[in-house]
Amino acid sequence: MVACDEGRYSEAVNILNPHRYIIIDIGGSNAQRDVFNQLLIHAAMKSDLSEHQRLARSLLIEWKAYKRDSPMTDRLMARAMASHAE
Repeated sequence: MVACDEGRYSEAVNILNPHRYIIIDIGGSNAQRDVFNQLLIHAAMKSDLSEHQRLARSLLIEWKAYKRDSPMTDRLMARAMASHAE
């Protein structure tokens, strides 16, 4: 969270991404896992690295399958796809 707050998005992705599936094993509520995933997605979208931006799009597609009726996911997907087109 500190890395994101300081604008070090690539570093945040490198810290968070390896833990995205094991976060389920360490517990926490669904809401806490949602916040973790949202933080990872936002950091990946803001990262300067193209592989992180691709990761963001992949995570959003995964997230959309999980949360079909989420307007926030739709907005993030539209933003991610728009930045991909640039």
